Amino acid sequence: MYAYINGLVIDKNEKSLVVLAQSIGYKITVPTDLLAKAQIDQKIQLFLYTAVREGDISLYGFSKKEEQNFYEQLLSVSGIGPKTAMDILSAPIHMTQQAIVDGDTAMLTKIKGLGEKTADRLVLELKNKVVPISLKKDSKGSAVYNDEAVQALVSLGYEKYQVVKTLSEMPAQIQKTEEIVKYFLKKG
Repeated sequence: MYAYINGLVIDKNEKSLVVLAQSIGYKITVPTDLLAKAQIDQKIQLFLYTAVREGDISLYGFSKKEEQNFYEQLLSVSGIGPKTAMDILSAPIHMTQQAIVDGDTAMLTKIKGLGEKTADRLVLELKNKVVPISLKKDSKGSAVYNDEAVQALVSLGYEKYQVVKTLSEMPAQIQKTEEIVKYFLKKG
C-alpha cells in the first residue's frame, strides 16, 4: 500500500492530479481545495490512502495527516465509500466535524452525495469519535484544544460529543486542565 508521495504535478483534471515520482505518474484523487491550489510543474507532497477493490486500485491524496485521518473515519461509516468521503472533504473539515458533533444533519445534507439517511448514520457512528478542529480560539483567532481535559472527562464516563459541545462555549480565559474539568462539571 502507498502511504506518501513526493513528486511533481504533471497534469490535473476536475478531480485528480497526476504526480510524477521516480519516473512513474500516479493518478491521485484529491480534495477540491487542494486541486485548486496545485499547479502543473510544481512539487507536491501528499499523504495517501490506497483503496483496493475488485478490478481497481485508486489513490486518494491529502496535504495534511489530519485530513487523511478524517477521511479514514468517514470510510468507517457504512454506506460511505472513497468517492463520497472525498465529496464530504470538499466542504470545510472543521464545519463538517462540528456538524457531526452537534448532530446537524441539515448542514450535512448540503454536501454533494450525502442524503438524509447517510447523514443520520454519519452522526450516529462518528459523534463520539470526531473532535472538531477548533473548540475555542485564542486572541489571534487560532484554534485551542485541550485533549488532556477532554480525555479526563471521557474517562469519567461523559460522552465525547457532550464534552466537546460544552467546552466549545467555555470562556477563553479558562485554560488549565483542572479549570476546564471544573467548568465542565458545573455546566455539563
